[in-house]
Amino acid sequence: MNNMKRSAQRIFWLITLMFFLLLAAMAKLTFVDRQEISSNAYNPRLNYVDNSVKRGNIRDSNGDILAESVQNSENSYTRNYLRSRMAAHITGYSSKGKTGVEAAENFELQTAHNEVLQRIHHIFSGTPVQGNDVVLTIDMDIQSVAGNILGNKKGAVVVMEPSTGRILALQAYPDFDPNTVAENWERLRQDEDSSLVNRATQGLYPPGSTFKVITALAAVEYYSDWERFTYECTGQAIFENKVIHCYNNRVHGMVDMKKAIATSCNCYFAELGKRVGAENIRKKAEDFYFNENYPFVLAHSISQVALQKKSEENEIVETAIGQGKTLATPLHMAMVASAIANNGIMMKPYVVDHIQYYNGNASKTTVPEKLKQVISVEESDIITDMMISCVAEGTGTAAQIYGIEIAGKTGTAENATGNDHSWFIGFAPADNPQIAIAVMIENINQDGSATPIAGKVLQASLQKYQSNI
Repeated sequence: MNNMKRSAQRIFWLITLMFFLLLAAMAKLTFVDRQEISSNAYNPRLNYVDNSVKRGNIRDSNGDILAESVQNSENSYTRNYLRSRMAAHITGYSSKGKTGVEAAENFELQTAHNEVLQRIHHIFSGTPVQGNDVVLTIDMDIQSVAGNILGNKKGAVVVMEPSTGRILALQAYPDFDPNTVAENWERLRQDEDSSLVNRATQGLYPPGSTFKVITALAAVEYYSDWERFTYECTGQAIFENKVIHCYNNRVHGMVDMKKAIATSCNCYFAELGKRVGAENIRKKAEDFYFNENYPFVLAHSISQVALQKKSEENEIVETAIGQGKTLATPLHMAMVASAIANNGIMMKPYVVDHIQYYNGNASKTTVPEKLKQVISVEESDIITDMMISCVAEGTGTAAQIYGIEIAGKTGTAENATGNDHSWFIGFAPADNPQIAIAVMIENINQDGSATPIAGKVLQASLQKYQSNI
């Protein structure tokens, strides 16, 4: 009898525990996860439109409206995108589902602050119940400069504030008109140019020689002889069964790491990568969030480095120069440049500055957040000095700005299906970085290099954010 009583008690407490666990899970879904669920791309309710609430505006950092709801009738609204294609990959669209900020901040845009009071006011005055506005970090002045300079070149431009992670521009082409997505859905869905894909955050490309900054930093940490290591470049070198060429088979002669960064010597970095080793290159890349997701509200791809302990020599040397199976997004490479600029601290990237209520009050202001210290201050200084030489006298001279010292790294990534891709990452001013940038141009021709584009966008950004320039 006592055994039955004890068993009944155990069952009672087990059921009680399960009940409270279920309550806790429901509370978490309701109060903690509701915004994430609301903005999840797989949530079918993203297609649901509550016309009893006028969807909030999306604004840029200057307060200018990028997206608004225009009333058609008493309970019907049409979403209007005032900057159209220029901000399409940021705002996203809100027909045929939702993307971009429209999806990521769906909960806020559709939520009315002081809803009861607004609905009472609506009864007496007819004023619409207004959803919250989302104010972005994006500066449309810089976004527009980047878009105009990018023109019809396929690629992306990302501009960041390295000390905070605040994104000032996130431009990509091909783009689309978010006002006409519904009408053009079938064409857009089957578009060979993938206009709906945000190349800045979702496009994965071999980073080419921009990855050499990571290889160099791996050597600084794991190869004790890196300062004395020199290499005589003859324009090409054979590693196992892989022939490595310098760009246009250029002969660089005897080079150390600084000169190799400046001249972008593939042969030097292939040999350096072999000495540093597969595991160490992978570890340093993973310090910079390769092979790992990082928090960001917009849809984004994960950059990849495929090296393993048993990787063959040809895989190591290809990765060391940013080729092979190595892939990165322009946003991620802007984060790499920002971390170097910010004394080795990688900040969490963000595009939402704050939420603004219908009465003008601000809420939920984003506080800059450190992801991690990816390299030391000393290592940051070492690689910055080398990147300065790249722009001052090496392959990056087209990014120069009169009177401003730029730190940067160029890259040319081989493309098996067409012309090479062109990259540039960097920051300025080099001694007090205010702006970091990544530019990637697909399938370049003679006038399509990323480097001069980066220089022009950097100059426009600095002119706005530094009154003395």
